[in-house]
Amino acid sequence: MKMNRAFLVLPIMMSVLFLLSTGCGTKAEREEAGHLPVSLDGRGPYLILHTARAGADYGQAVELARRMHPDAGVAELDLSGLDLLQSRLRELRPHYCLIFIKPDELDVNLAWKWLALSAALDDDPFVDVRTGFITGESPSAVLRFVKRIDDAVRGALKLPAALIDNLGPNSGMQKDGWLKQRGSFMLPALAAAIPTHTISHGPEGFTKERLGEMGGAGLIHFGGHGYPDRVVDCLNGPFARRVPFSPSVVFNGACYTGVTGRWFDIETGAARPRSVPPAHAFSLGILANQAVAYLAALHPDHGIPVYQEMDFLAYTGSSLGEVMKHTHDGVILAWGGKPLSLKPLEEGSPSPRTPAEIMLTGTASRVLFGDPALKVMEPVTAPPLDAKLTPESGRVIITARVKNPALKTTFSDTYYADLSRTGQFNDRLLITCEWTERWRDVGGVAVESLKARGEELPRRLVGWAFEEDGGRTLFHVQVDVLSTGYLESPLRTPGAECRVVVSR
Repeated sequence: MKMNRAFLVLPIMMSVLFLLSTGCGTKAEREEAGHLPVSLDGRGPYLILHTARAGADYGQAVELARRMHPDAGVAELDLSGLDLLQSRLRELRPHYCLIFIKPDELDVNLAWKWLALSAALDDDPFVDVRTGFITGESPSAVLRFVKRIDDAVRGALKLPAALIDNLGPNSGMQKDGWLKQRGSFMLPALAAAIPTHTISHGPEGFTKERLGEMGGAGLIHFGGHGYPDRVVDCLNGPFARRVPFSPSVVFNGACYTGVTGRWFDIETGAARPRSVPPAHAFSLGILANQAVAYLAALHPDHGIPVYQEMDFLAYTGSSLGEVMKHTHDGVILAWGGKPLSLKPLEEGSPSPRTPAEIMLTGTASRVLFGDPALKVMEPVTAPPLDAKLTPESGRVIITARVKNPALKTTFSDTYYADLSRTGQFNDRLLITCEWTERWRDVGGVAVESLKARGEELPRRLVGWAFEEDGGRTLFHVQVDVLSTGYLESPLRTPGAECRVVVSR
C-alpha cells in the first residue's frame, strides 16, 4: 500500500545516526555471534491439522512433525467446514496448532476466518490457539522446511545469534547506493543484546552482487513496500530463493509478502482477486531457502507491527506462536477489546475507508509459517513496563510505570493518530496484569492519571478486556497518549506513570 512509502524515509535518518560500516558480515564476525538457543515449548495440547490435498502431498513432512510432537493429535482439516471444527477445538483446547496447507488454499479470507475461530474457544475475545502454517512450492520443499525446524531444535542446524535489519529501498539515496551499518534505529534494545547490522539501499542498490550481505544472521527483517512477488526495489520472488541466507527466522513488514497464491488488490477502491504464480511468490521463495520460520502478511500490512513482534520476542523469549498471538491480541485490543468481525473479501468488496481500518485488517492478516512452539531466544532485555495491581474498597488500581523505553516500537500505536502532534502515530501503553481478585463484574474502567516528568499528558482509553489463559485470569488495557514526533513522546521516559481505575 502507498501508506508504507512514508516508512521508507527512515534510512535517511539512519545514515545520520550511524557510521558507515565496511567489511560487515565477515566470517570472523559471524563466528563471534554465537548461536540462538533454539528449542520447542512443551506446553500442550498440540494439534496437527492438514487439508486432504496437503495430507496427500506432504505426508512425509506431516509424519516428521508427528515425531517432533509425539503427543500431538492429528486430524484432517475440511476448509469448507471450519464452523463445524469449533466444537471440536473447544473440546481439545489446543495450546498450539500446526496446519499443513497447499499454497492455493491459503488466502487472507482463510487467515481471518481461522483467527476468529482460534479466538472463540472461550468467552474472552483473545486468541486461544497459537497457530503456524506449513506450506511450500513443492512436497520436497515442505519436507526440507520441516526438517530444518527439526534440525534446529536438535542442534544439528545453528542459527547465528545476530540480526540484519533490511529497511528496504531509500529514494533519498543514489540509485545504486548501499549502506550497511552497525546497530538499529528501530530495534535498539535487541541491537544492544546481539550483533546487529542495518541495511539501506537505493532503488537499484540491491544487486545480485549484494546477495551475500544478508548472510550470517539468525534473525532477519525486511521492510519497504511490497506485493506478493516482491519487496519493491529490493528482492523479488526468484531472487529470494537465491540469497545465501543463514538458517534464520525471517520477519517481513512489507505488504502482501506472505501471500502464497490468491490475494486481493484493494488499491483501486474495490477488491480485485489476483493470483501470484508459485515460482514468483516471495513467501514461497523464502520458505524454499534457509528459513526456519517466516512471519508476514497476506494483505496490506504496516511496517511497525513486525518490529513490535521482534521487540516482544526480545523481552519475553516467547515461542513464535506466542509472538503472533501477541500481534493479533493487540489488534483485538485496539478494536476496543471486542471480538474481531472481518467480512470475507470477494470481487468488488469496498476497500477500507480509513488508515486505521487498513492497518487493523492488514495486521490481522499476519501469519506465522513454521512451528508455533518454536523458541529461538531467551529474554535479552527488560520488559517495557512495571505494572502493579492494588485492590481497594470497591475498585482496583493498576499502576504502570515505563521501564524500558528502548523498546521503541512497543510504545507506538500504528492504528490511530488523533493524539499525534505531527499526524503520525499515537503513543500507547499496553498494560497486562494477572487478575487476583475474586470478582470479575466490572462497572467501569478509567484512566485516572498519566504523567511524565510530573506533567499530565493527553490520553484516552482505547480498549480493555479480561482473558482466561492457561489457568490464569489476565486483565489487558490499552491507553493511547500524546506523541510529539515519529516514535517520540514524553511518555518514553523511565518512570512515566499511568494509573488505571477498575471499579465495580
